Amino acid sequence: MVGSIRVALVNDYEIVLQGLRALLEPYAPGIAVVELDVNATPVRTVDVTLLDTYGEATGMREQVQAIASDASNGAIVVFSFSDDLAIANAAIAAGACGFISKATPATQIVDGIKAAARGERVMSVDRSQHAVIAPELRWPGRDLHLTARESELLALLPTGMTNRELGAHLYLSENTIKTQLRSLFSKLGVRNRVQAASVAGKGILGEQRSQSSDPGQRKTPSTRAKGHRGSIAGGGD
Repeated sequence: MVGSIRVALVNDYEIVLQGLRALLEPYAPGIAVVELDVNATPVRTVDVTLLDTYGEATGMREQVQAIASDASNGAIVVFSFSDDLAIANAAIAAGACGFISKATPATQIVDGIKAAARGERVMSVDRSQHAVIAPELRWPGRDLHLTARESELLALLPTGMTNRELGAHLYLSENTIKTQLRSLFSKLGVRNRVQAASVAGKGILGEQRSQSSDPGQRKTPSTRAKGHRGSIAGGGD
């Protein structure tokens, strides 16, 4: 492929989007991040849409299918903290071109994006116990020593999902959810889900971008002024 690969980053959390952007910045101009978010009608055609599943209340299948319905979104690659092959296969079955675990080294993540842009199927799941997530890939609450999964559970608690529903959503057993919730409550100094959800609503998760009713929509990176559309320097037109 000649020229830059134009990439859209999709997630609702500012800290997640900025982490993805920081991870890919060293690979410019070969990789050009030109759009962020899921919040408005696409204004640019991209080669690859990188869908980060962190904290997304909408099911992954539904998100992938919605984004795939618009050809301007290019090849869809699901980016997840999970290393579960069942989730990876579900993403592919829903219409994604690839699935990349966040434990994958940055160079391999970039190689996967390039392969997806060429129309190749990408499957990168690092199930090693010694796998290390790149420091650029942050998540809300990391500074408070929340694990990635605890942070994601905290983000999902305000949805009102039961433990069983959270397990189904995250492809985890109900017992695993209960164990991780107990750890989360201990770290937050709360006793139950209601108190934890209240903490989540007080800014611990950072800035969350508002969602439209259509998970297939997104907008260009904005300036500090809410609602103002702009592009990342070097992204091109």
